[in-house]
Amino acid sequence: MSFHVDIRKTVRSAERQFRLSVRFDTRARRTVIYGPSGAGKSLTLQALAGLLTPDAGRIAFDDDVLFDAAAGVDVPARARRFGYLFQDYALFPHLNVRQNIAFGLRAGWRNPPRNVADEQLESSLRAFELREVAAQRPSELSGGQRQRVALARALVHSPRALLLDEPFSALDPALRERMRLELDELLERIDIPVIMITHDPDDLRWFGETALHLRDGAIVEAGAGSGAHPDSQPDFDGGVMKTSARNQFTGTVHGVRAGAINDEIDLALDGGQHIVATVTRESRDELGLAPGTRAFALVKASSVILMTDAADVRLSARNQLAGTVSKVVRGAVNTEVTLDLPGGGSVAAIITNDSATALALSPGGAATAVFKASSVVVGVAA
Repeated sequence: MSFHVDIRKTVRSAERQFRLSVRFDTRARRTVIYGPSGAGKSLTLQALAGLLTPDAGRIAFDDDVLFDAAAGVDVPARARRFGYLFQDYALFPHLNVRQNIAFGLRAGWRNPPRNVADEQLESSLRAFELREVAAQRPSELSGGQRQRVALARALVHSPRALLLDEPFSALDPALRERMRLELDELLERIDIPVIMITHDPDDLRWFGETALHLRDGAIVEAGAGSGAHPDSQPDFDGGVMKTSARNQFTGTVHGVRAGAINDEIDLALDGGQHIVATVTRESRDELGLAPGTRAFALVKASSVILMTDAADVRLSARNQLAGTVSKVVRGAVNTEVTLDLPGGGSVAAIITNDSATALALSPGGAATAVFKASSVVVGVAA
């Protein structure tokens, strides 16, 4: 699934004139549009959602043309089938949680009944842990609960993509970390394309599988996983790869196993370990992944689970790398742990502080990093 965007829009006020000229293509599951306030991020997201009409250009999702100025195409917002999370959540203050979520189900509802019942609605209340507060109004909820209500409303109609407008800016710093982790886990479950706009480099680090740097109404830098931190720019066969993924491995494709839906890539790392990744047949062919191909693999630290007693434990996760704890950095909510691997290299994991305490992690201790094959992104040098 891919977005193709090539639009122009001029916005005028008494004080200034702003020109937006944005062009990009992305097939990533998570794309972050990153830039300062006033760069044009919200205008771009609104244009994708159908809430703003560009002056010229074209927007397409896969082969579905949503806007084409030359052809006179402008698909209404609801017909685009995207979920949209507003920066301030835009919850209706006079309606309870159940009613707010129900607004995403059907067109034409003004005020759904207070006790509205629907199978999809009930499923959303359970999934977002909102059943206990279903009768409460937004003013009676915490910041995290309000965000979950807004996300539930955006997702209740099973959209084909999710658009997020500064999803953490309304939260206090301590809550942001926890909600980033919750959103990360949610996005892994729903597995639909996401475009997020933000000015926060921490959002880019967590969610920037592909990053677009927007400044003064134009994309000034784009790349697969373009990160905000200069220490996240490793060399790959002489080139520079910018990425927000904390775990970056290089190696050689050892084997390829064809599956019914996805193919399995066995990557022999330069340090001697092996990791397994699943890719679509289309991606495998497009990248030319075959035995002997030099490749790199990216794994987010938040996708890594740690175990301290891995012996005699059988797991469905294909990747299990045993190592020695070299660093434990405890934050307000989460702890970052680094494992050094035998033969060289390391693995970073982000886990909750409670988990770090329960595992009694400390430098010099043994631990195993566990992550799913579906969490691994594979690429080759251009």
